[in-house]
Amino acid sequence: MAHKGTTLSKAFQDTATEAQNCQSICVQSIQHCLQMGGPHVEPSHMQLLQDCAEICETTGTMLLRASPQHNQVTAACAEICERCARSCERFAGDAQMKACADACRHCAAACQQVAQMRPGGAAGAGHHSVP
Repeated sequence: MAHKGTTLSKAFQDTATEAQNCQSICVQSIQHCLQMGGPHVEPSHMQLLQDCAEICETTGTMLLRASPQHNQVTAACAEICERCARSCERFAGDAQMKACADACRHCAAACQQVAQMRPGGAAGAGHHSVP
């Protein structure tokens, strides 16, 4: 494979690691919220944590296998991670929620950057549209 594979592969691996870290902390945060109760278990917050964990797991897997469909998934991951970060940061003084918000923001930034890359020179084939 004599294309920009090294740079693309490194970016994919780094972002996959960010996604895996974010997925892990979201799962831990779900357990934390269940233990805390009250506002921590607000349905929309819990759903965001679950959605974030799942999209991060999917994103990490797709990046590790260099899926040509990574653009759509990483863009969705960036958006969901950013929403999750905003939801988590509402819990001022809660170290777990701050750690989750930070991990979500790191993942969102990495995914946003990778979402704009083109794998193997396949320039926007199909129905892909860039926002």
